[in-house]
Amino acid sequence: MTLSLLVASIPELVAGVVGGLVLLYGWPRARAFRALVDRALVRPLAAVRRLPWDWRIVAAAIGVVFVVAAVVQSAPIPCSAGEDDTLALLQSGRDLLTGSNPFVTFQCGHSVHVPYGIASVLLDALGSLGGRIGIWLVWNLVALSLIPLTWALAVRERWYATLVVATTPVYAPLVVGSIQGGHSSIVPVAALIGIWLALRRNPAAGAVAGVLSTVKFPSLFPFWGGLSGTGTVRWRELAVSIAVFGALSVLVGLIWGNYAYSLLFSQQLTRADLSINEFGVLIPLHAMPPSAVLLAVQGLALLAGIVFVHLRKWAAIPAVALLTVIVALVAQRFTENFLIWLVPVALLGPLYARWLFALGAVGILNATVALPMCQQTGACGFSEGLGGLFGLGLVVLMVLILREWSPQFPGHSGDLASEPAASPARPATEAPAGSFHSAPRFEGGPGSGVRPWPVPLGPTPPDG
Repeated sequence: MTLSLLVASIPELVAGVVGGLVLLYGWPRARAFRALVDRALVRPLAAVRRLPWDWRIVAAAIGVVFVVAAVVQSAPIPCSAGEDDTLALLQSGRDLLTGSNPFVTFQCGHSVHVPYGIASVLLDALGSLGGRIGIWLVWNLVALSLIPLTWALAVRERWYATLVVATTPVYAPLVVGSIQGGHSSIVPVAALIGIWLALRRNPAAGAVAGVLSTVKFPSLFPFWGGLSGTGTVRWRELAVSIAVFGALSVLVGLIWGNYAYSLLFSQQLTRADLSINEFGVLIPLHAMPPSAVLLAVQGLALLAGIVFVHLRKWAAIPAVALLTVIVALVAQRFTENFLIWLVPVALLGPLYARWLFALGAVGILNATVALPMCQQTGACGFSEGLGGLFGLGLVVLMVLILREWSPQFPGHSGDLASEPAASPARPATEAPAGSFHSAPRFEGGPGSGVRPWPVPLGPTPPDG
């Protein structure tokens, strides 16, 4: 392993160590370690009442890292180093502001396509006002929103759940390592913010999810699945999201022509040049199935997942996690930056957070070491093995979610806000032991009067 590769892998290594310690703290068998951390760190910090012990302190810490990354990583990339993704997004935003085609940009004497929908272009236009740093700041802010969304949706042990997400290797390292990391975070953000709004009966839920999903349309599937836990509003929000997404897609075609459709949809659906999942085994062997067959399998798998969670009336977050895993499993092009799509899995609890950690380690190792080796030397055995292992891990994770969550919500019409919190007829619903996602109403949070600093699996520190 070269020195340059070690330097480039520092964010992943740091997140691996910190995230591993956070997961160790939540491991039931690590009582001695947990007690040590409680005495040395948790209780002294809990005694500092002037600090806001909620998502804001985590977001502030991660935000500083993201701002520093925006300043450092936004430097121009020479033509000899390949395409400059930051420049492509910057030009796309500026092209929109000047009335040009934002989906085709130019650099180093050739055209570079920008295959992202109208919401991406609008955010690029906003970021372009601040130049290259502005582009990074806009997309890093999108990624940062996963912190308050985790806090809002986790409910049980929400402080620990927020730390788990903040330190997982599939979050911050991807955001600071490439502009595509922050850009790819729109998939979990679109799904989770749409569900968060739907759980509060906000009529904008479907519209917001539909607009944000124009950036990367796979975010629609976890959102549609998660609507199973939003009660009677689910069909309305499903219809609205389809209508808004469809209308904006038609608008793009009317303004910029049929080529925009091809760039945003058909080319993406048939693109299979590299992958870190099980398709990474087939691509080097030129054994990919025909596009029509692959598209049919993908569509049937996603439709089956959505129909299943709606028929069983799953709670929202488990349904989002399940559909996210299915998306990762059936995507014929799944890159390192797409690992951030899997963040909602961590909301299900420590067991799933550990699985996410392991999958992230396998995927990152494949993307940073094995896949470049395959492309440069033709020795693809290591990459194929890791791709197969990653795909197998996704299958096992999907089975775990189905086994643990499917029996827990028979006939349950939704979680958190599917019915009035004060309803005496509301049945008590128990989530699997140790999960972050449970309880029929929100607890804690700023101004709630509930102290939001529970030691997740250990004793609660004294108030003094």
